[in-house]
Amino acid sequence: AVVSTQSTGFITPMKHQKRSTVVLFSALAACLGVYLLVCYSATFSFGPEHLEKIYTLNFENFHILAIALFLELYPVFCLSASYPIIGITLRNNLKTLFSKREYPWIVDRVVFPLLTIIPPTIIGLATANVEVLVAYTGAFSGVAIQYIFPACFVLLGRMKVKSTFGREASHVNKNHSIFSSNAWPIGLLVWSAACMGFVIYYKIAAAVMGR
Repeated sequence: AVVSTQSTGFITPMKHQKRSTVVLFSALAACLGVYLLVCYSATFSFGPEHLEKIYTLNFENFHILAIALFLELYPVFCLSASYPIIGITLRNNLKTLFSKREYPWIVDRVVFPLLTIIPPTIIGLATANVEVLVAYTGAFSGVAIQYIFPACFVLLGRMKVKSTFGREASHVNKNHSIFSSNAWPIGLLVWSAACMGFVIYYKIAAAVMGR
């Protein structure tokens, strides 16, 4: 998911963006290929009845201990590598959210970093079942960040462009997306709501049945 969401960053440094569609499509196609390879290999290797919800946990009993530990801790390595970058971004967003003025040194260097670090640290220490944490963050936070927010930004951005430059502004850009219709982000919002609804229904049904 990280690779697919960051693939849009390929376009900005491109000197000639005429091939941006091909580059972006190739990046997303490569991500899809990796996902399908992982899913099919896991299904054939472990079987649907023995497949863990977190893929790396399937290698817990691998006969080579070093490889088993590395695969089990691979998500930890990825999160540890990206944690400082995400923390800095969240700190800057919090500073902008409260005010755009200059803060005292103690607030800027101590208070905001603590507000960034303490909540996830408490959640991580208090959570024993990683699968539950992954399920909720992926089902709700992940859907919001990867689908709902971008779709809303696109719709609001297009409304702003049309009100500022007129209805024909989108046709000026020769490299505009083939998904320039508003039906795509609206459909994405509907699909996201349906997915979250299914997850909520599954969680409630599982809690009622005591699973």
